[in-house]
Amino acid sequence: ENSPTAICGHSLGGRIALQYTHTLQTLAARDHDIQTPKQTWILDSVPGTPDPSVHHVLKAISSIPLPIACKTTLTETLMSEYKMNKAIAMWIASNLKGKNGEHDWVFDLDIANELVDNFADQNFDTMIHEITSGSSGRALESTIQLVMAGRNKEWKEDIVSSLRSIPTFGDSFHMHKLENAGHWVHVDAVNELTQLMVDGLSNTRR
Repeated sequence: ENSPTAICGHSLGGRIALQYTHTLQTLAARDHDIQTPKQTWILDSVPGTPDPSVHHVLKAISSIPLPIACKTTLTETLMSEYKMNKAIAMWIASNLKGKNGEHDWVFDLDIANELVDNFADQNFDTMIHEITSGSSGRALESTIQLVMAGRNKEWKEDIVSSLRSIPTFGDSFHMHKLENAGHWVHVDAVNELTQLMVDGLSNTRR
């Protein structure tokens, strides 16, 4: 009943944001007290199966014994034993919690693996259409803003064309491309992304 005005997720988080809005809209069809986000922002979440590197990361962190001594130790282990670059290793290490040599993951590793295994089961295009047309429940004002990284080669032409064929494209479903950004759009193009979101959210009203 206290749904946020907008929800935003990056990569896997974008898929979860999409699922969250879709689920709420379905529930709202039966309970009019339930509100859905006015806007859902999906940051560089590519439909389909995950890149093989995702499985490599999950396999690596699943094999590391707990507790973990510290972030530095984890970073060095990922770089030396699993051949990850420093940026990825440091990002993974940022997901630790704890102190005094007793660190664990901030997320549930079993759920993370399950979510990735179910990537291909999510009907990305259909969910976008249902959310933005209100067909997953009672008609609601809900828009989706999909931000693509221009340097992410996973955005194949057939994927982009399929998204553009969604009937609500250009109306309640919008696609934006940050040409000079890689997958980490919030790092590579922070100013452009911030302005894009400020402009979009400023038009949102409860």
